[in-house]
Amino acid sequence: MSFKWWPVRRTVQLGVIALIASPLFGLNIFKGNLAAGDFLGITLVDPLAFLQATLASRVFVATFLGAAVIVTTIYFSAGGRTFCGWICPIYLMTEIGDKLRSRLGTGVRTFALSGTRWALLMTIVVAIITGFPLFEILSPIGITTRAIMFKAWFPLLLPAVIIVVEISLARRIWCRSICPVGGYYALMGRYSPVRIGFNKERCTGCGECSNCCPVEEVLEPVLSGNLRQVVSGDCTRCADCIDICPTRALKIDVWYK
Repeated sequence: MSFKWWPVRRTVQLGVIALIASPLFGLNIFKGNLAAGDFLGITLVDPLAFLQATLASRVFVATFLGAAVIVTTIYFSAGGRTFCGWICPIYLMTEIGDKLRSRLGTGVRTFALSGTRWALLMTIVVAIITGFPLFEILSPIGITTRAIMFKAWFPLLLPAVIIVVEISLARRIWCRSICPVGGYYALMGRYSPVRIGFNKERCTGCGECSNCCPVEEVLEPVLSGNLRQVVSGDCTRCADCIDICPTRALKIDVWYK
């Protein structure tokens, strides 16, 4: 039996949720949320949240810069949008919603991946103009983590609306085309060392990898060309394509030597 990545990834996703909720059970392992928190005494700050706060307040805090650099280094080393595929609770919710959408045969439309870049730009512009990191208040990621922390379930209506829209109108629209956090990590993902490798000789052209990929456009250059790796920063490194490939033509890879 070949190794599967999905149980590992699902364990990490659920583990992150448990970590956020851990203070509710009297544990001091983690305090805060995915924008800013303390893990075993180490301060961690989401780099986009730090950038927004700095631009909005015009105040530079060196301590938070160091914390943001640590997080950036971790996600850059792991593959950029690894945050999306392995950590983000909204991604987990939309994954579940996508399975339901597939069974219902609804929400077949897709929107361009470039939307996350525009969302990232608008997030930065709004922070500069308003002097307020507005996205951090409205972010479904932040809303979800705060709902978990404080057992406030009403705010989860926003993620629920996203899932309903994706099921009925367009698949994975939040992660693919709207989320500025995904846009930020996609920029570094283009240059991250961890990538999806491709062995063309093993590929039978069955199309299973494209069917399961939430951002299937990233696979097109390797499937139709001579590339040996997925180079797009939009790849979430979820490894679903690796798990589903019947001939093991795909694998976790690193930069060319």
